[in-house]
Amino acid sequence: MFNRNRCLRRVAAIASISSLVAGCGLLSSDSSDDAGPIVVGTTSSPSTLDPAASWDSSWELFRNIFQTLLSYPVGATAPQPDAAKSCEFTDSSNQVFRCELRDDLTFSDGSTLDAKAVKHSIDRIRQINVNGGPAGLLGSLERVQAPSEREVVFYLNKPDATFPFVLATPAMSIVAPDAYPAGALREESGVVGSGPYTLRSYEEGKRAELTRNDRYKGFAERRNNAVTIRYFQDSGTMVKALRDDQVDLTYRGVAADDIIDLQGKASKEEEIQLIDGTGTDINYLVFNPKDPWAGKKEVRQAVAQVVDRAAIAHKVYKDTVEPLYSMVPKGLTGHTTGFFDDYG
Repeated sequence: MFNRNRCLRRVAAIASISSLVAGCGLLSSDSSDDAGPIVVGTTSSPSTLDPAASWDSSWELFRNIFQTLLSYPVGATAPQPDAAKSCEFTDSSNQVFRCELRDDLTFSDGSTLDAKAVKHSIDRIRQINVNGGPAGLLGSLERVQAPSEREVVFYLNKPDATFPFVLATPAMSIVAPDAYPAGALREESGVVGSGPYTLRSYEEGKRAELTRNDRYKGFAERRNNAVTIRYFQDSGTMVKALRDDQVDLTYRGVAADDIIDLQGKASKEEEIQLIDGTGTDINYLVFNPKDPWAGKKEVRQAVAQVVDRAAIAHKVYKDTVEPLYSMVPKGLTGHTTGFFDDYG
């Protein structure tokens, strides 16, 4: 992530935009100056505004305009209650997961966020079952019940210790039942959520304007009233906007060559600051299982053994990434070195 020194005090104020400026909480602010919305540049443009259809970069926006029962505070590696007051497995086999909601939760339109709204939000994901959507994340879920206004109980069809992590994904965002139909995606423009910010306006592929949601109740500490997110098609265009003072900071999508350039002498002369942090983005090499060769397990195993991850990280990504030997990134619960153990 990069930002201009002139905006350090304002950048420090948006630590609650956790997915867009993760790590900014490390900065400090000695001023309450509010000269307008902070402008964030990113290449992660949403493909949808309905959580039931999303499993992509839409999540970056969702983290700020919706709430989930559990979420990740800045720097956390395990999910913690957000819309929920508490969550826990209530049995020894990890098949019954119970959450109690915070008191007096409401959506941005003033409607009540209760256990029935949570059940509605989860059930519609599976009912709509968008191709390529997030329904697959709920494979271990048998049913959801809302025995009281603030109690939600998830019954699983098999032990699943990772279920809290599933609930923490933005795909499980809680939506208002009256605004999001049970059997179809929302067609109306705009968003009805309960996150730290509301979506004031949205231009697909161009920008999103967020304003503070005064109804929000959660762990995010907001120190600013507005954020504008600008979406760029590529890293070069985004970095040029940063250098031309059109954005205050960038997040996601800065190419390795641009990172190296910004680390150099030119960026020092331009007073552009690099904030280094650990991310969990993953780049995959994937196969088409219908291909006559790639569909063979032995072929995929052979490729896994000959791919030189370290060389790719060094030569292609200029040492801005680390080789990954697990589907779960290092630093998160469940990380292993399985591919390294099997293939070296």
